[in-house]
Amino acid sequence: MTRRDQDFAVGQDSFLDTTANLVGILIILVVVVGTKARIDAVEHTKKKVIAEVGDVEPFADEARAQSRALHGSLMKQQRQLAQYEVEKKYRERERNMLMRQVAFARESLQEELETADQSKQELVRQAQELADLEAVVSQVEKQVGVAEEMERPKVVLEHLPTPMAKTVFTREMHVQLKNKKLTIIPWDRMIEVLKNQVPLAIRRKAGKKSVEDSFGPVGGFLVHYRMVAVDLGYELERFELEPTRDIPAESIDEALQPTGRFRLELASRDPAETVVTVWVYPDSFAEFRRVKAWMFDEGFLSAARPLPPNVRIGASPSGSRSSAQ
Repeated sequence: MTRRDQDFAVGQDSFLDTTANLVGILIILVVVVGTKARIDAVEHTKKKVIAEVGDVEPFADEARAQSRALHGSLMKQQRQLAQYEVEKKYRERERNMLMRQVAFARESLQEELETADQSKQELVRQAQELADLEAVVSQVEKQVGVAEEMERPKVVLEHLPTPMAKTVFTREMHVQLKNKKLTIIPWDRMIEVLKNQVPLAIRRKAGKKSVEDSFGPVGGFLVHYRMVAVDLGYELERFELEPTRDIPAESIDEALQPTGRFRLELASRDPAETVVTVWVYPDSFAEFRRVKAWMFDEGFLSAARPLPPNVRIGASPSGSRSSAQ
């Protein structure tokens, strides 16, 4: 090999070394640049996340505040619910106590009624019937008022002047209104017969503390009376009228006819001196208003004596007088 060929071979080796060195340096530079880029990317991502978290923080505070408010409201409602439960139990105990008191009162009343004598039981029964009757009458009047309001095309107001009530001390005429029919009670004739019957009954039952007897019928009524012993003899305690099947009753239309017994009896009396006492039963209240209006037009005052069903007409010296209107 010539010297020239040796120099050329050496030159080629140097060139290859240089090229290899440059390639190695480039690889190192690529690795360094890639590593730096990755570190910068991580730093950038970290800063972005930190910035985003910083922007969300105010919303997180607001959410925490709302959560605390909702929790407080829930606790308040739970306390109120507990208070309501305590109040409910208290009211239940109070109601149970009242129910026991009512049951005890009913039992006491029942025991008193069972131990009371027959007269007291009758008074209680009559008072109960009267209260029931008043409730029924009130209910019927309300229903009648509603029905009239719905059926009538216009409202017609009928006005019957009602004078101040005054106690009756003049002559009285007594009538009974029952089963929608009117019956004249011969009151004065009954009193006269009673005066004649009492001495005879006292002689038959002399020495007894009380005398009970009956007579009649007078005008279709049996008269039952009771006398009690006093220091100077006997005095009338009470008398009652029992209607018989043959009682001379007439309808309101018949009674108000010119030939009716009721109208003929009124024709024989002076309106200025006569008051008509009407013993009226619940089934004849409407008829009583009609009779009262007719008597008012004729100049007669009237006094109503309402009676519960199945209660007899009666009177006693200690009873109250009629109030005429």
